[in-house]
This record gives sequence, structure tokens and C-alpha cells, in this order.
Amino acid sequence: MGSLFRSEAMCLAQLFLQSGSAYDCVSELGEMGLAEFRDLNPQVSAFQRKYVGEVKKCEEMERILGYLVQEIQKANIPVPEESLTPEAPLPKHVLNIQEQLQKLEVDLREVNKNKEKLQKNLLEMTEYTYMLRVSNYLVHRSNEHETSANSTYEEFPMLEKESFMDYTCMQRLGAKLGFVSGLVYRAKLESFEKMLWRVCKGYTVLAYQELDEYLLHPDT
Repeated sequence: MGSLFRSEAMCLAQLFLQSGSAYDCVSELGEMGLAEFRDLNPQVSAFQRKYVGEVKKCEEMERILGYLVQEIQKANIPVPEESLTPEAPLPKHVLNIQEQLQKLEVDLREVNKNKEKLQKNLLEMTEYTYMLRVSNYLVHRSNEHETSANSTYEEFPMLEKESFMDYTCMQRLGAKLGFVSGLVYRAKLESFEKMLWRVCKGYTVLAYQELDEYLLHPDT
């Protein structure tokens, strides 16, 4: 039973390669998958190694590829699965691959940015449409109630009756009156009404109507 857990026979070898052919030789050994490399300079930091620039390029390309795969999966685009692992590219081809990946990343980020901006504009225009529709309905409904009531009331006292209220005071009072409309989440309606009541010191009338359609916010 002990032979089942033993590894294959291995030997320790030391290779001396020229710098021009080192990449091709190491690539071939890596493609075979039968070699394990040992670090002969463990005391040297990662920033002082000779091929740290190439390693950083590979890490950057790996990051870009991960981002592209994530966006492809988010868009539900089918990706064909390759059974064979592609071979390592040549050094002269790595620069072209890196430039293409960087260009794809910049273009895709720009597309996503424009898409989010268009979605926000669409949501804003949709909110304005519903707001105008509901506001028009509420205004017409209030006008119908006023017409059906057929009763007149004095909203402000006459200047002759109240001598202490001059015209400038009435102007200031009238300037504070206004009509504001907008959309708010249904769960925050109660707290919003309380806030308006406290800010306006009770001088507010709130009328609302729920929308028949749910609006999809791009941030949520």
C-alpha cells in the first residue's frame, strides 16, 4: 500500500541557459508539466529580481482578463470552452496582447460608463413623466373638489380689518407659499411627511399617489 502514495522518480538538475533562449526553454518545460523550479536566490526581494517587469505585465493582463470575463458573464454571453490550454506566447507577441487587452478594457469601461449615464437619464425622465402625470391628476382633483363645494372662504384677512398686517407682511407670507412635487420611496413616505411637518411647522398639505409600475434604479 505504501507504493500508491509514492511520487514518480525525480532527479535534481541544474541548467545554464543563455538569456536569449531562456524564455523558450522554460516555456517548453512548463508546457510539458514535468519540471519544478527551485528558487536559488531566496534572499532577493521580489522588486530586485531580473524579470519583475515581465511578471508585473502578466499580472496586469491577468487582471484585465478577469475583468473582461466578469463583464462577459454579467451580460450572459456564451463563451466556448477550450479543452486544450493555449501555449505561452512569444515575448514579441506579449506586447501586442497587452495593448489589445488595455484597449478593450478602456473601451468597455467607457461603454459601461455611458450605459450607466443613459440609465440614470432614462430613470430621471421616467420619474418626471410620472411626477407630471400624478401632479396633473391631483391638481385637477383639487379643482373639482373646490368647484363642487361651491363655497368661498377668505384665505387671508382683509387689510382694513387687520391694521397690524401691512402689505409687505402679506408679500412675505405669500412668498413662502408654493407647490412642490416629486417621487419618494414608499417606505420613506411616513418619515418624509414627519420631516415636512416639522420643517414647515405644520403649514403643509401632503397628497400622494402610488405608482403602478416599479422603477429600477441603476445603483440598486
